[in-house]
Amino acid sequence: MKQTRTEYLGITGVDSGQLLLTDPGYIDDKDTFNYDKMCLWDNKNSKVLVNKHGAEVGVVMTTQVGDGSFPVYARYDKKGDLLKIEILIGQEDID
Repeated sequence: MKQTRTEYLGITGVDSGQLLLTDPGYIDDKDTFNYDKMCLWDNKNSKVLVNKHGAEVGVVMTTQVGDGSFPVYARYDKKGDLLKIEILIGQEDID
């Protein structure tokens, strides 16, 4: 297995029981990023946001535990390349 390095990035706060993953440059698209359109009113665990051009520009997901503050970590390979971003929702410890 490749050696990895983990870095703590910070905390993300949640007040709607949901998280949004997107490029900040897309936020100005008020039609796609309309709160009522983004919310998971249909009891699904996630929803892909698609802009007027048909491009997928974000993912809304439920925390499944409601509101809170969740730590965010980055995992890098031994060369220093980013492998993944992790948002800890439960009580799991990061390695």
